Amino acid sequence: MASIDCNGLSIKEINQAIKKGLDEDGEVNVENPNSRHNLGVGLDQPGKVVFQGSVGYYCGGMLKQCTIEINGNAGWSVASDMQSGTVIVHGNSSAAAGAAMRGGTLIVHGNSGPRTGISQKAGTIVIGKNVDYMSGFVMQRGLMVVCGDTGDAFADSIYEGKLFVLGSADDLGNDAIVTNSTEDDKLTINDLLSKYKIEGIPQNPEFKKIVSGKKLYNFDKSDFKLWRVAL
Repeated sequence: MASIDCNGLSIKEINQAIKKGLDEDGEVNVENPNSRHNLGVGLDQPGKVVFQGSVGYYCGGMLKQCTIEINGNAGWSVASDMQSGTVIVHGNSSAAAGAAMRGGTLIVHGNSGPRTGISQKAGTIVIGKNVDYMSGFVMQRGLMVVCGDTGDAFADSIYEGKLFVLGSADDLGNDAIVTNSTEDDKLTINDLLSKYKIEGIPQNPEFKKIVSGKKLYNFDKSDFKLWRVAL
């Protein structure tokens, strides 16, 4: 395993050392990240990176293939625009975790801030505790599992995808509705909780399933033709 001490290094030097370590060893241990921003951004290779401490904004952004593990908290937009791979946060995450992600898996063992999963286009997000307001906003595809409570306007204006909440979901956003879970849904959730060792979950948990009511679907082919003429 390659080892990097962030003290005395620039962000560019840290990220270059991470990529070199993945190429040569396949696994990289990063000491003293000290909540610095833009760590592990744009990684596009298999392997594993472990941050021994909290990270700042945008850690794991645009990730492909790689697994990132954070033994601490994460700042804004952890795993934003992730394409594939896995990001695991053992503490809490700040606002916009998993924003616009297109694939892969984001696991946050603690709480996650507002706008978690905003504009999620695919992939899986699991939050071990609570999420704050406007999480799941404009979800287009994918899966979100919240093992605690949700904030205001949860799942507002979603189009597709599935969201599951174990705790309270008393303030759903526009066009978000509660429906019945299938047996496949239950198996998928149980597999995720077991695989990533999410703690504090009761036996046979009853998650609420939230999907789009599809009352906001307004787009049709005639609209597209009008836009083409206008352009």
